[in-house]
Amino acid sequence: ANLKGTTMFAKTLTAMLLSAAFAAHVQAAPAPLPFKTITLEAKIDDHGNYHESTVAYPVTGDRHLDNWVRKQMGGQLPTRRSVQAALDRSEDVKLANQSNREIRRNGGDSSICSLRLVDTLELGGYTPHYAVFDRENWQYLCGTHGNGVQTLTVLKRGTPNPKPLTLDDILLPGQKAKLTHLLKEAYIKYLTGTFEDSEQAAREYADNFNKEGFSATGNWRFDKNGLTFLYQTYEIGAYFLGRPELTIPTKDLQGIIKPEILLETRYYRAKP
Repeated sequence: ANLKGTTMFAKTLTAMLLSAAFAAHVQAAPAPLPFKTITLEAKIDDHGNYHESTVAYPVTGDRHLDNWVRKQMGGQLPTRRSVQAALDRSEDVKLANQSNREIRRNGGDSSICSLRLVDTLELGGYTPHYAVFDRENWQYLCGTHGNGVQTLTVLKRGTPNPKPLTLDDILLPGQKAKLTHLLKEAYIKYLTGTFEDSEQAAREYADNFNKEGFSATGNWRFDKNGLTFLYQTYEIGAYFLGRPELTIPTKDLQGIIKPEILLETRYYRAKP
């Protein structure tokens, strides 16, 4: 009876300590961040055919984060005028217009080219001590399809000149192989639910496409129930698979990811 009582007391004390740690964690956190995004658009009319450009950046109210944003945008925040000027000077636009003129002369209006350029940086979400930025750099240059890269960046809040958290920054020592295994298993599940009929077929596809071995990506963000890892188009599969987002639950990352990082997931707020 005494042993049982001691065990119950230990469990209660542990729960109280964890609750206190969570409370202290939240109380020490900076204020919430606004999901405010400035979106700028430009357009060029080529005889009724339009080339378009979209540029966006976030305003967080955190001077360190906003300074980082400014650096990502080339040292100066874009304006509607600067976005239009960049589109007007674009060599891709000039080449497309030359091609379109030739097509019109030959009566082939159905193959006229319209360019679409996207460069957007947004606040994708935040935790008490970190901010997640999501950048999309995509373009359609009248080929078979558009191409682009989506980059996730996690920064420490309240830190001058914040540096992106890399995979090595959040991993416990010697745990990268275990994380890679978890990601591959998540990818197999993704494939099975996407286009493969069986787990065996999914494994064969993953192994054939990734002949040099499946790798963990450093493109990650917090999630409410764990960490999400984003792979680029063609990185681990064909174009039609898009950009696989693989979420690993917090419980599976125990002993792999640093505890202080996993603690943040409990308070993650994603962009609405």
